[in-house]
Amino acid sequence: MQLPLLTVDELSLTPPLVDDAEDWAAAQDDECARWFDWPCRPPVERCRDHLANVTTTHDPDSYTWAIRTPTGFAGGIDLKLDEGAWNVSYFVHPDHRGHHIARRALRAVTGWALSERGVDAVSTRVHTGNIASQKVLEAAGFTRTGTADNPEAGHQDFTYELHR
Repeated sequence: MQLPLLTVDELSLTPPLVDDAEDWAAAQDDECARWFDWPCRPPVERCRDHLANVTTTHDPDSYTWAIRTPTGFAGGIDLKLDEGAWNVSYFVHPDHRGHHIARRALRAVTGWALSERGVDAVSTRVHTGNIASQKVLEAAGFTRTGTADNPEAGHQDFTYELHR
């Protein structure tokens, strides 16, 4: 299935471009690295390789969008089938945080997944200390379903789900 173009308000969710690598890397700042449990923020070269892969690979169980506003790149969001469950993750460029971009992008992606793709549920995990992301998920309609150990990072995550 080809990646659908999604719009909500002034946001456009479009296929990412390899040329987005600098913006993609800039958006994944130290705050983003902390909540994704990365040892450091990804360099531009790593983002370029990642974007080259997602723009040329047509995996029917993996979708990645760039989030764009009228002023340009604002973040990224993906939906992937992982161990039998559809999982969503997202990030917003620091310059665009606080404008409900993640919430609106989540609603667009999950709305498409539940209605057009026929997915029964979408899930995600978020660090128990990431209050901002917890608020985003709840505002987008997700329900906290429990906690899960994250042994690689040495902490617990909250689990969230959104059902059709």
